[in-house]
Amino acid sequence: MSLAAPRRSEETAGSESRWLDDLATLKAELEASYPNLLWKASYESDVDLPALASAAERALQDATTDEEAFDAIAALIDGIGDGHLYLTDGERSAAAPPSEARVVFDDAASACASIGYIDVDGDAYSLPFEATGRFELIRGSPASGFRTGIVTTASGQKIALLRIASFLSGNLVAACEASFVKVSVPVVRASKQTHWPRWCAASCVDRLRDETVARSIALLRRDLELAWRRGARRLLIDLGQNPGGEGWAWDLAQSLARTSLDTPTLGVVADGRLDRYLSIKTDELHETAQDLRNSQATREAALAAHDALLRFRIDATSSKPCELSWVWKERRAWSMDAFWRCGRVARLPLDASGELQLESVASTPGKPLSRQLEVDVEKIGWRGPLAVFVDSNSVSAAELFAGYLQDADAAIVIGEPTRGAGCGFIGYDRSPIVLPRAGVQVIAPDCVILRKDGSNSAAGVRPDISIYRSHAENPALFAARIVKAAAAGR
Repeated sequence: MSLAAPRRSEETAGSESRWLDDLATLKAELEASYPNLLWKASYESDVDLPALASAAERALQDATTDEEAFDAIAALIDGIGDGHLYLTDGERSAAAPPSEARVVFDDAASACASIGYIDVDGDAYSLPFEATGRFELIRGSPASGFRTGIVTTASGQKIALLRIASFLSGNLVAACEASFVKVSVPVVRASKQTHWPRWCAASCVDRLRDETVARSIALLRRDLELAWRRGARRLLIDLGQNPGGEGWAWDLAQSLARTSLDTPTLGVVADGRLDRYLSIKTDELHETAQDLRNSQATREAALAAHDALLRFRIDATSSKPCELSWVWKERRAWSMDAFWRCGRVARLPLDASGELQLESVASTPGKPLSRQLEVDVEKIGWRGPLAVFVDSNSVSAAELFAGYLQDADAAIVIGEPTRGAGCGFIGYDRSPIVLPRAGVQVIAPDCVILRKDGSNSAAGVRPDISIYRSHAENPALFAARIVKAAAAGR
């Protein structure tokens, strides 16, 4: 006598169908707009998409509750292994910056705090590097965003240590407070520019960010110059546990390197959302070109930029996307040519921060047309060898920073392979992928950065010198091994 399997109720069977519909929706949306899909489907990645998809389908077929269905979808997302591809409940919302209405502040500290600049644990190295020799602190506090010092090894060699806790400008509190007066406007005009109270609108917030980053890098340049004068000839940059952040990672890498870095190849998802973004940009340029308050030269420059961007817009959004459903059934070799031919990602004239690189970019009507770097800083130009420490928790902009220097042979990378998050978001509005039955939304990145060898930065960074920490190893001993490798160099 055999026991028959229990029959699934009609309600459960109906739920199963809807859960599988969610899976089909997710797969179709990833095929349409996930820029790292072809890389994740390649043999060169560490991901087996067909196995993940099959496991998710089996789990949904066996699921009896919404929680089990959610876990099946989450396992697929987690298995893809992209830090910028994640589930959200759709209820979280970022704090909005001040609107164009005037927001009045009585002092710089309250202004920066209100806008979103907060202290983080930026005054601690990710490992106890101070314990690896005689240590001398140059500068370090949570509000500074950086920690700089010098460690003198047992052999007498001096190594400068730079901790970068994150690439989030919102952590650079001290520089924000020092910059606020420069970009804000006094409520009552007076002879002294520091007159309070002062106000700051949305455009002011954007200028404040750039000024804050530039000021922080200027302070860092001063700190490292001091380290050099005190005898440090090698620089070890600590990126351990750095969660990433913003595009100024490129500016800092370029500023530190002794050589010019090639602008990385950056592409963005070529869908209707990109088309709307480019449409807004072309409209802004057209408005400036037609505004008689601008000079003739300004209007001509705006018109030329408008025509160039319009051509980019047509090229980027008119190609027919290739069919990608095969990624859930088989793996193929990575091909950069196939990646660009597929029509899902457009290679636009963007810099590493996602800013459009045209001859000129329009400002507000009635003002001069100008093109400026997002962050305008002088080169730090560290004169000695550079080493960068990374671990499995160095992600996103931290990985890009290390990759920029590694690709230019401007630094050796030491430590563990990074997790692999690659490029995240260049900033234009994108809608999440909605999975109604699971009650969740999926956020997907909108950009790709390719490495010098043609690989996707989402593969993470492989160190030039691999040093792993065993579970039981004393952190100070591990830090000493990192410093020893940095001291030896190549």
